[in-house]
Amino acid sequence: MEVDLESLRSELRVSLQRTIELQQALDIAEGRVPNTGVPHYSVIEEAAHRVGQEVSRLVQEKHMSELVARQSTRAKCPECGTRCDLKPKKRKVTSGDGPVEILDLVGHCPHCRRDFFPLA
Repeated sequence: MEVDLESLRSELRVSLQRTIELQQALDIAEGRVPNTGVPHYSVIEEAAHRVGQEVSRLVQEKHMSELVARQSTRAKCPECGTRCDLKPKKRKVTSGDGPVEILDLVGHCPHCRRDFFPLA
């Protein structure tokens, strides 16, 4: 299946433009950016960083969910090599853009009595 990269980029730009409009409206409604007058540029920059970090966290969550869906449901225990079932589990991690709740696979070795995360 061939992917039309230009169409994807165009659709992303349209989606991001709508995201920008919504963030701008929220910033004004919540009083973070004044509706009248000229705010200091740092206020505008901070608003941009907030939305960028939110998009980053959502992208990380989506990528991890899809990665987990493609993985095997069994793995060897890193300690003893016993083959163990893996189950999806949500866990919180701290990314460079803040806290992210990701889906990860966790195995439990009955022999070693320990949990392990094979994707980590």
